[in-house]
Amino acid sequence: MYIVEAVPLSRGSITEALTYYSAEQFPVGTLITIPIRKSEVQALVVNVQSVSAAKAALRAATFSLRKLGVQKNLSHLPESVLKTAKTLADYYPAEIGAILFALLPPDVRAGVTRYPVHEDLVPTMAESLPPPAVLTGTTVDRYIAYRSYIRQSFARKASVLFVVPTGAHVAKAVAELSHGIEKRVVVFSGTLTKKKLEQSYADFLSKKESILIIATPSYSMLDRSDIGTIVIDESGSSYYRARTRPYLDAREVLKLYAKLTKRSVILGDTLVATEDEIQRREEIYTTFEEHVQRIQFTAPLTIVEKPEQKAPSKKFSILLPETVSAILRTLELKGKVFLFSARRGLAPVVTCYDCGYLFRCPDSGAPYSLIRTQDGEVERRWFISSTSGKKIRAADVCPECGSWRLREQGIGIQHLIDEVSERFPNTPQFVFDATTATTLIKAKKIAHEFSATKSCIVIGTALAVPYFNSDIDLSVITSYEATRSMNTWRADESIFSLISAIRQKTTKDMYVQTRSEPEPLLKSIQKGLIDSFYTEEISVRKALQYPPFSTFILLTTNGTTEQTNSYESTIDATVRTHSVQYYNAPHSTPEKTVRYGLIRIPKSEWPNPELMRALSSLPPFIKIEVNPERIV
Repeated sequence: MYIVEAVPLSRGSITEALTYYSAEQFPVGTLITIPIRKSEVQALVVNVQSVSAAKAALRAATFSLRKLGVQKNLSHLPESVLKTAKTLADYYPAEIGAILFALLPPDVRAGVTRYPVHEDLVPTMAESLPPPAVLTGTTVDRYIAYRSYIRQSFARKASVLFVVPTGAHVAKAVAELSHGIEKRVVVFSGTLTKKKLEQSYADFLSKKESILIIATPSYSMLDRSDIGTIVIDESGSSYYRARTRPYLDAREVLKLYAKLTKRSVILGDTLVATEDEIQRREEIYTTFEEHVQRIQFTAPLTIVEKPEQKAPSKKFSILLPETVSAILRTLELKGKVFLFSARRGLAPVVTCYDCGYLFRCPDSGAPYSLIRTQDGEVERRWFISSTSGKKIRAADVCPECGSWRLREQGIGIQHLIDEVSERFPNTPQFVFDATTATTLIKAKKIAHEFSATKSCIVIGTALAVPYFNSDIDLSVITSYEATRSMNTWRADESIFSLISAIRQKTTKDMYVQTRSEPEPLLKSIQKGLIDSFYTEEISVRKALQYPPFSTFILLTTNGTTEQTNSYESTIDATVRTHSVQYYNAPHSTPEKTVRYGLIRIPKSEWPNPELMRALSSLPPFIKIEVNPERIV
């Protein structure tokens, strides 16, 4: 008989280990099923000892042990994955069970599929640790470099793990990289059918020659000992950051994983993260091929400014005259037009004209967005909170003063749809946003129909960009100001990356509409001056002590003012070695307060295991994020 200690794999797990007894001895690192209350969950075996060796501890125990049931479909995690999870506990305030839950593929952690371990391969780990390499360039140029590198790796009998941020990017990677090596490409993505995913696992195990593994972050911790290089493409994408606890950043996870296993890392993007560019400039990272100071795009970018008006216009128009002329020329030549809108619905904010009342969600306190739906011939308007998901019928009058004069502020995609329908009534039109592309199949269908239609217009948000091929003749950023207004400390980097991504999908012309004097950032984007952009961005971050010059730890609490004050006392009593800067979210009210606590850790003091242990002991209702995209 054996005493087994196992750590549950569950989201947000705060339990370090649970103890059971079993007639079977399990090696440390085995994934087993354990009973917790009335349910069963996957767990990792962290310690096993015989009953005879633990007699003293068993006599002193104040509780009785539960017996483990018969275990089926056992998996054993490799040491590289376990070591990565343990090391991540120094960077994220979470127990190893929660970290492994985030790292492992969904079907493995659920016990549906065994963790695949290929035992017949010759390891390709380097004798010394190679530094990460940075590859900057357009998508076309990067894929040319990737194809060459993959074939060189195959010649060295080394496999390549190629990671992309989302399932939408998988198809592009497969199409660009698999030519001539189709039988050596294995794909892992949550968008695959069950049958195709099973085949991918089978190929991963059965193929003895070196392979190219194309995977999304959820499947990036599948280990083969012959993997020599990990490529992280679109490395500047925010999609690599998880939206659930413990909010791991897959890029940092893979860098650490490569470091522990002595594998090469290539970080590729049109605009890599500023943090990686700093490392390259400090020669901690190397440059893959040649350093690019300026990106050459096929489509020239034209900045269209709103003309001065001597008298107020009777009717507001989103599309400016120069843009309308360009659209008409493109349609006459049977071309395709993409109109980008940064906002959902009719308007992102609704206020009362008379008293200034702002319509907010009572659950989150965030401003409601106004959207329109069509049920046959009946039009309905709704308030929707992007924070809580709450949806209610839009109000007709102000609840404060009873005024009917409600004002929509900001330009939403539905306003753009109305104007395009009025201006170009006989032109085929497609809408690509969260309301139409609700599934991967629907998203691909819209993209395919747009690609197959001549002389057409697609109106979309950022959601659409990864699905398009490079067959857009004219693209238009309909409002630079709306696109620019991102509440993130890396806003400049995000806007540069977004416009560059759309520009790469455009073959002839790109227009950016602005209703103010073009700022230096927009002019740098127009000329593709990434080197000068980085220089300015690094200077600003250093002056403000933004990452990577310091590490942000953001703590978020919700409740009444009295409750959040109580939570602050708990935080201060737990985190004694670091000062916490507290402030309210802009939309907070006394009844519903969102309170932030920001800890800035100097670069020289990171990682900080002591602080991580302290943060891990905080109650689970306190949200803790490391270097989040937003701090307000």
